[in-house]
Amino acid sequence: MKKLIIFLSALIIYCLTTIKTVYAQDIHFSQFYASPMSLNPAETGFFDGNWRFTNNYRTQWSAIGVPYNTISAGFEKPFKLNKNSNFGLGVFFINDKSGSSQLTVNKLFLSGNYMLTIDNIHNFGIGVQLGYVVKSFSIDGLTLPSQYNTNTGYFDPNLPNNINTWEENINYPDLNLGFAYKGKSGKLNPFGGLALFHIINPKESFLRAEDKLPMRLVMHGGIEYALKKNIIIKPNLLTMYHKRAGDWIISTLGYYLLPQGKMIDKVFVGIQGRTAINTFDAIIFTGGLSLYGFDVGLSYDINISKLSAATNNKGAFEISIIYKDLTKQLTKIALPCDRY
Repeated sequence: MKKLIIFLSALIIYCLTTIKTVYAQDIHFSQFYASPMSLNPAETGFFDGNWRFTNNYRTQWSAIGVPYNTISAGFEKPFKLNKNSNFGLGVFFINDKSGSSQLTVNKLFLSGNYMLTIDNIHNFGIGVQLGYVVKSFSIDGLTLPSQYNTNTGYFDPNLPNNINTWEENINYPDLNLGFAYKGKSGKLNPFGGLALFHIINPKESFLRAEDKLPMRLVMHGGIEYALKKNIIIKPNLLTMYHKRAGDWIISTLGYYLLPQGKMIDKVFVGIQGRTAINTFDAIIFTGGLSLYGFDVGLSYDINISKLSAATNNKGAFEISIIYKDLTKQLTKIALPCDRY
């Protein structure tokens, strides 16, 4: 265990000191905890149950033009290997469409995760994702600097854009790795993880250049605490680094558990704050419930950055749906014994 902690600490330090610059952040959700396979490959199958389905939808920036829309879906299932280890297998798809250029991103990943339990308390997961990415855009909706008409003071799409070499479709393979931990300690249950995305630094450029997609580092963690028998609070933290871009989300969720047999099993509310190193971006309000086994979450980002003058504080709306099929297998078997 000590060697593992030393290794992970060294890996984090290495990533923080070598990942120095970035073009843009990857696709991600405010309800990151409701999209486990996009958060960390080691979350694949890392739950109690037979299988899990996740579905997420996000729309943002409708106040300042063509909105950015993201939708994802995932299916995962754990398989028992032996008393102390499991293997998780999952498939994850995400579609994103952004702005006037109709920049479209389609990603399809296959996830695998090996999980080990020690003393029925410490649970570890080591996961890998292998997938394929297809990106496309249309230049018809864009105006470039060379199309600025100095006589009228406006951009004229009929003027030449002076770009002669570009691709409107690119595609490439991608590889992600992750580590996750979940502990059980009475009322206090810690959890966390570390993930590295774009391990192979795939070539990504519409201009036929040799630009490569840099690695993205993700760290997440928190504590689940049973305040009362039917009240649970879950503070957690997410941080991402992708070259020069950084993103922090500080979140607290509160769950109220209803008596068994009710149509609604639980309700939850939460508040989050998202910030970067030099600016505070948004306050996020979240709420939801569990209905017939479906966990449904709604959230809204209130933009409070310098962009709020243009957005009128309007940010993003998000909905998440999770369905988890609980295990029906007996963990203990009682055999009748006749008395003579």
